[in-house]
Amino acid sequence: MKRILIAFSFVFVVGLTLGAGSLFAHHGRGNAYDTTQEIEIQGVVSEVSWRNPHITVFLESTDGETWVIEHSNISQLARLGYGRNSLPVGTEVTARFNPGTGGNKIGLCQGFILPDGTEIFLRSRLPDAEARGARGLRPGEVVD
Repeated sequence: MKRILIAFSFVFVVGLTLGAGSLFAHHGRGNAYDTTQEIEIQGVVSEVSWRNPHITVFLESTDGETWVIEHSNISQLARLGYGRNSLPVGTEVTARFNPGTGGNKIGLCQGFILPDGTEIFLRSRLPDAEARGARGLRPGEVVD
């Protein structure tokens, strides 16, 4: 009986250890973005990383800086009609986003404006739970 209990305990601990990785696989945005601010930067799309958990758009701003702008996951954006070719490399855009904290050149995308005025990748078109920024808050919203 003692051997069975030891074997069961071993299998249980190994199972927990293997399963623990998936618990931490998706991360919150924590305080990586300042949701009290929204800035606009003009530039050219230099790369689009179309993969989960979030797509990432690399933007070369007109002043020569590279910004890394994160948006939602692929399936959420696909439901809104966007795909891998919706924002091609080389496209001139105005990016609207919540900037990163600590001076990092990162942002949480709120949308892109194309030269003809078309707005795409609007976070405001996402379902309410996804439209919220870091920590699940709307810009300017404070938790007491």
